[in-house]
Amino acid sequence: MTFLNCDVAEAVRIALDASGGKNLEVLSASIGRQLLERGLIDEIDLHIAPVLLGNGIRLFDNPGGSPVRLGLVNGSDPSLVVNVRYRPASAG
Repeated sequence: MTFLNCDVAEAVRIALDASGGKNLEVLSASIGRQLLERGLIDEIDLHIAPVLLGNGIRLFDNPGGSPVRLGLVNGSDPSLVVNVRYRPASAG
């Protein structure tokens, strides 16, 4: 494991060099948001799970920021909206 103490753009450069240019996965809400703001994200893979985790960092929390438009990668209609609806499960 390697720990870096630098700007996220520099960390991406270091990681891409180390990976030989292969894909990188970012599993941090804060770092992911910073990379998205800097235009360093090529693709976002969202997983929706029927659970609310409570405290934590919002992945796309950017008060006062501009909206980020996303284009659908794995579908025929890039304007599709995915609607998912859940109810709280019984605690029993």
